Amino acid sequence: MGKHARAFFEEAERLGGLAAKAQLAALARVTSTEAATGGDTPDMLRRLQTAMTEVKNRRGAKPSPAVAADGEIVPANAGGREAMGLRAQFRCIAELMSQRSLFLGDVDKTVRRVNEAAASTLDVERVSVWALDAGRTKITCLDLFERTAAKHASGVELFRKDFEAYFAALESERTIAAGDAHQDPRTSCFSASYLKPLGIGALLDVPIWVQGTMAGVLCHEHVGPSRKWNSDEEAFAYLLSTIIALSMERR
Repeated sequence: MGKHARAFFEEAERLGGLAAKAQLAALARVTSTEAATGGDTPDMLRRLQTAMTEVKNRRGAKPSPAVAADGEIVPANAGGREAMGLRAQFRCIAELMSQRSLFLGDVDKTVRRVNEAAASTLDVERVSVWALDAGRTKITCLDLFERTAAKHASGVELFRKDFEAYFAALESERTIAAGDAHQDPRTSCFSASYLKPLGIGALLDVPIWVQGTMAGVLCHEHVGPSRKWNSDEEAFAYLLSTIIALSMERR
């Protein structure tokens, strides 16, 4: 999905690195992650083509659009693979912030964009945002993004009485980096009912704090065996939770 749309961002990176990619995202009003997960729609491709022409004009490069066999416009020299790690995380944050006028204050749109971006950048299968109720008795899923299926869902509820250790950890820790979620004392309560049925081996969860009060949690779910989360990944997840918190505060 989004092969041609994603290629515009790859060309922008070759043209001018992060600055050109951020410029393209701002002009087209779409992030590279959204382009990759949202599909090659005619509207998105038109916006990206127009934005790419402007980026090239501003940088003194000659526009060089090409047309695919199915008639869709794609940039020349499409292909390649985005770098992973810290550089990819920085790019992701920069692109999301370039879209601030579109999604800050719109919580639904924000969490969808963040979930898609996090799944791609951290290479995890499932990312979700949950809201904590006023009584602090449950969390409700605002949005769950499944990367392979490229679909969103919402509405599941998890109750504190069933997962007390996890809720207590959310209130006291900056991040819950459970490399082995089945054995970690903070997350093992999910093992039988949630983790095993879905094949989840590791969790990286970050509480969302709004004006000094915990309002929810951003969850990264690694499908597969255990996984060691590094400090850069934890910091990246924390920054994403801050973007969501800003949106909630604006609302």
